[in-house]
Amino acid sequence: KKAEGTPPKTGSADVRKETGEAVDAMTAKARQERDEFVGKAQKELAELNKKMAELKKKAKKLSGEGKAKLDRQIQDLEPELKAAEQKLADLKSTAGEKWEELKAGVSGAIDRLKQSMKKTREGEH
Repeated sequence: KKAEGTPPKTGSADVRKETGEAVDAMTAKARQERDEFVGKAQKELAELNKKMAELKKKAKKLSGEGKAKLDRQIQDLEPELKAAEQKLADLKSTAGEKWEELKAGVSGAIDRLKQSMKKTREGEH
């Protein structure tokens, strides 16, 4: 008969099982965080693509120096947009701890693109 207050015996199999469950839970949480971030980033990029299309449409209606200036700004923005899209694509295919590193890159690329686009839109007036 076991003495009162004696903890139950824990075997190495139990420890491995509990450790595996904890790792699985952490992995699932990281995957959920990544998926939420990817969803948010995709929405932001879709909005930025829409704004880019509006800028291109506006540039077609302009002429002279105004058109040339906006065309140059669009040419400067396009590589930033492509880079942000590529960083997001890289992040989607990454698992584990590496996604945290890529998350910062995607966030930075989107933020820079937003700022550049804002400056371009403000410069139109």
